[in-house]
Amino acid sequence: MTTLRSVLLVQLPIPPAGPTEVVGNVPLAAGYLKMMARQRGLDAEFDIQIFPPKLANNCSDRGIVAAILQRNPWMVGFTCYLWNIDRTIWICQQLKAVRPDLLIVLGGPEITADNGWVLEQSCIDYAVIGEGEQTFCELLTSINTGTEEPIAGLWRRTSPATPAFRQPLPHLNDISSPYLDGILDAADEEMLMLETIRGCIFKCKFCYYPKSYDALYFVSRDKIIANLKHAADHGAREVVLLDPTLNQRRDFDDFLRLLSDCNPTHADGTRQFTYFGELRAEGINVETAKLLRAANFSEVEIGLQSVDPLAQDLMDRRNNLKAFERGVRAMMDAGIRVKVDLIIGLPGDTEASVRRGYEYLSQTGLFTDVQVFNLAILPGTAFRAEAEMLGLKFQPRPPYYVLETPTLNLTQIYGLMQEAQDIFDTDFDPFPPPKLTFDIAPGDPIPVAEFDLDAEPFVESLPAAEDRTHAFTLRFKSGKWNRSALRRAVSMISRVLTENPHSTLQVLVESGDAPELLKPAFLQELLRACYSTSNYLDRYYGLNPEGLLGSKRLLVILPAEHSPTVSEDWIDSINEFATVLWRGQIWDVDDLDEIHLGMGRAT
Repeated sequence: MTTLRSVLLVQLPIPPAGPTEVVGNVPLAAGYLKMMARQRGLDAEFDIQIFPPKLANNCSDRGIVAAILQRNPWMVGFTCYLWNIDRTIWICQQLKAVRPDLLIVLGGPEITADNGWVLEQSCIDYAVIGEGEQTFCELLTSINTGTEEPIAGLWRRTSPATPAFRQPLPHLNDISSPYLDGILDAADEEMLMLETIRGCIFKCKFCYYPKSYDALYFVSRDKIIANLKHAADHGAREVVLLDPTLNQRRDFDDFLRLLSDCNPTHADGTRQFTYFGELRAEGINVETAKLLRAANFSEVEIGLQSVDPLAQDLMDRRNNLKAFERGVRAMMDAGIRVKVDLIIGLPGDTEASVRRGYEYLSQTGLFTDVQVFNLAILPGTAFRAEAEMLGLKFQPRPPYYVLETPTLNLTQIYGLMQEAQDIFDTDFDPFPPPKLTFDIAPGDPIPVAEFDLDAEPFVESLPAAEDRTHAFTLRFKSGKWNRSALRRAVSMISRVLTENPHSTLQVLVESGDAPELLKPAFLQELLRACYSTSNYLDRYYGLNPEGLLGSKRLLVILPAEHSPTVSEDWIDSINEFATVLWRGQIWDVDDLDEIHLGMGRAT
């Protein structure tokens, strides 16, 4: 009997900002790859498995490495997005150190010919640029037959020239859907993710889509119906439509009627699932808005981005404001929540023009919710190609936020984000509430380690690096908070982040009966240890106006009975480095969501 070569497909999640449950990490791309390989008969030669999302979502960096090696694959493929590419490369490096013979393939939006820092990593054997299903299958066939012919869309370490453009699939029926093929199950998160179109008629320069597709490619009506039947039969409560611009299709009204017909109605008149998608408001009229609501779109996301004519020209996205207003009003009148996106840092925008966007929305009220983003100069986009010409300076690593334009500096970008939060009375990237208690099920990754820093002898007894959760908590208790306690705490923080550098780390600091022994300078040293290295979340929060936010978090827990006697000046000095929680006042509260975890604000 022939032994099949084992191929493992992995998708790491968006890293959580705190010890919260990871949701939405559906390995759809891996499902497509496995499905097409099966259709082409490659399952006769290869055992293609998808790395379990539960492990991907919860395990530490070392835990992911150990779980992959335990499966003893011949090849590992990673789906790479800006939020996981740093961690993916680190994991690939560890895998290659143990298994130099292991073949590693990267694909996804981060893999582009102009993203040199990724392709220069020696741990990568192959990289798929553009649409991946055909390229992946041709790579497996090539290896199986021993041929080395060039493959469109495939970069090889042994021949690192930019490959020929991969022509997309002529239609999407062949890969729609992994759900119908039993590869994915909408019951897992009560959600189905569905592409009905690949490609986009718009050419926005901040978006990667225009470089990947030269036309629109569709899923048939029958396949859409079959996917939605799967969602209904498997208890889905949400269907997320992944089309880049939902209403770019000419048959949009008929499409909405189809979505409505396929959404089961309960006895009480409610629908089984909600739909969510992104669209342009300019194409929406009263009748279309009613069809959206009838299908059970409860919320849509639309991009305004900027009201400035020059910025619109430079990003190749002109807005017809009167049509925008008609569309938003029609949807809001139909009872649909409208989330409007604005971007800070677009070429051509100034402080004054960005503020005009804020004023336009706040005065017209044409939104239910507002999202304000920093411009990201993504690989593969026109803005990346034109960055030098446009005078754009940006982070060299994800999320690639713009740091300076000819008309906006970093201080102004910070200030504009703060103004937006004040005007729209929101935090755009709020931290989750703290987690102070943990239930640890046997066999699951361990989320917390507790230490009495005053203990003699002191034992640095951390769970093994591969046994920890990705979002990990260190809990330190001391009644002295002297230099010895500080050294021990710094050592533990450094060890955690050395062993799992992409960890989200919550550090709980507890004092005894003399809270003011905990000096602000000590907290500053703890923070310095936390941020001795940086990762994606640290850079993501780097432009947040709330202060020091990132993947590491300090929380100081004080006895509530000392609240009347503790100096306010001391509390203020502590708040420069940590969030203060009062034990007894907070732990008895059922809902911690109202705790504001921004630096500089006491709770």
